[in-house]
Amino acid sequence: MALSLAGKHCAIVGATGIIGTSIAKAFASHGAVLTLLSRSIPEAQPSFEKELRKPPTSTANKAPTSHRYIKLDVRQPDNVAATFRGLENKDQAVGPVDILINCAGISQTTLFKRTPDEEIRSVLDTNLLATMLACKHAKVQPNGCIINVSSLMALKGAVGATVYAASKAGVVGFTRALCLEMSARSIRVNALLPGWVDSPMWNNLKPDVKKEYLQATPLKRIASPEEVADAAVFLATNQFANNCVLNLDGGLSAS
Repeated sequence: MALSLAGKHCAIVGATGIIGTSIAKAFASHGAVLTLLSRSIPEAQPSFEKELRKPPTSTANKAPTSHRYIKLDVRQPDNVAATFRGLENKDQAVGPVDILINCAGISQTTLFKRTPDEEIRSVLDTNLLATMLACKHAKVQPNGCIINVSSLMALKGAVGATVYAASKAGVVGFTRALCLEMSARSIRVNALLPGWVDSPMWNNLKPDVKKEYLQATPLKRIASPEEVADAAVFLATNQFANNCVLNLDGGLSAS
């Protein structure tokens, strides 16, 4: 079977998170050559090197010939521009990409009135501003694709997650507008909205809160990270997928 992403260069921002790691494995399994970006990528690189499928020897022009690992702290706006544009280290520049995936994110678990201003700024900078800056400075090739990972909470609020919900709603609005601006270069822009996923964010919930969410979810379960990665592969490979806001929540948004 032909590899659907063979020859494609994919940059994943937030690659060491649960969702980012799963997406990296899925895209590598479909033949993509990856540039993985995260502030904790040095620690994660040995594990990735063991688990990621090596890309085919024949790749597109300007694409790397092997997976690359670049440290990036998205909380520092200047670092995003410098890393994608190679302003400080040409050898560590991301370079032209066919697919850009933004999945860096941090959660929030405090009532809004009790949330420190510094935490509000950190959530917005990580979840929204970093996504915007990566899209601005990345050299996405014509006919390429951008996937911004948002959240069910962009559409369905939750107590103790007001800033998180605002940041993820901003990602959806940004995605829709950017889709129009990128049309001249035939670059598709989509948003992926996972519901509850098997992750530390889910595991840290109190048992009664988990029970409430499961009862409200028609499928009565949470998603696996692999299921989220499958949805990302669909958005990357379906050439008519543009301005998609893809809910992957087991039906929770309907309740």
